[in-house]
Amino acid sequence: MTDEEFYVTDPRRAPKYGRFMLVGAILGALVGILLVQFGPNAGRYELSDVTFAVLLLTVPIGFALGALTALLLDRRSLKKTSE
Repeated sequence: MTDEEFYVTDPRRAPKYGRFMLVGAILGALVGILLVQFGPNAGRYELSDVTFAVLLLTVPIGFALGALTALLLDRRSLKKTSE
């Protein structure tokens, strides 16, 4: 019989960046659609004309906010594992 050593470790729970960015982009698209539908200039312009332009703004913002959220959660998990 051999002597075996076991090491007990706590795995670091890092967020999955891609999922956070995808959810951020989807939320950005939803915010953009809601802005077009119910915003201050809702009936002023043709819906199809404005939707694409607003989505070009809100989807990247949501994407970046999702990435920032994942980064902050990752930093937080690093602090917890170092303690």
